Amino acid sequence: VFMKPLIQASTLNALMLGNFDQTISVKEFLHHADTGIGTYTGLDGEAIFEDGVAYRATAEGTVSQMKPEDGVAFGTVVAFDSNVPSHTLFGVNSLDELRHQLEPYVQENKNIFYMIKGQAEFNTMHVRSCFACQKPYPTLSEAASKQREFHYDHVSGSLIAVYCPAYVEGINLPGWHFHFLSGDKSKGGHVLGLSADHFTFQINPISEFSLLLPSNPEFSKLNLCEDLSAKTAAVEG
Repeated sequence: VFMKPLIQASTLNALMLGNFDQTISVKEFLHHADTGIGTYTGLDGEAIFEDGVAYRATAEGTVSQMKPEDGVAFGTVVAFDSNVPSHTLFGVNSLDELRHQLEPYVQENKNIFYMIKGQAEFNTMHVRSCFACQKPYPTLSEAASKQREFHYDHVSGSLIAVYCPAYVEGINLPGWHFHFLSGDKSKGGHVLGLSADHFTFQINPISEFSLLLPSNPEFSKLNLCEDLSAKTAAVEG
């Protein structure tokens, strides 16, 4: 069976420590993939990769399309298999409730990765984006302290999310990580909260993982073994 790998650029701890340089171009990142999430060079907005297009949700509350030569600092993408069955969840009143309702879909094997792509008419959607940073870069915690948050009511759109197993702590975020893109491609970001009467999604289990490490000189000096889990929880929550 030919497995489609989860392709990851950089590590979460490198991003936490302020390594926001380009790891790979948008064009190369999406060469074998079309769906996923991440962030761009300089921590410039939240990345949503949908149907092979790279969208950037900015701290100004806008969404733009990235060019092939633009850079990805950190992210995870896959060639999503849309030939899998759809599932619908009901009464998704919070992000925690969504995680709870997704549990049966990952319960069988929590040692592999999963990607979901779903749609809903969201009653509420709470997202954030970070402002672009200039060198010398701050840490992600420092940058996120200046993040902008947006609350939307009655907005339809997509959720793209990746599930990572617990043992990749520091390499990526264990558990689910959700990004939102509105159907009209005008709103988006890293999801902090949501609610929907029903949420319809497809899920891909992924048992191959490809990690591309940054080649910028700063990366070579980072201590990537530091336990940043508490800081990460604060930033990602």
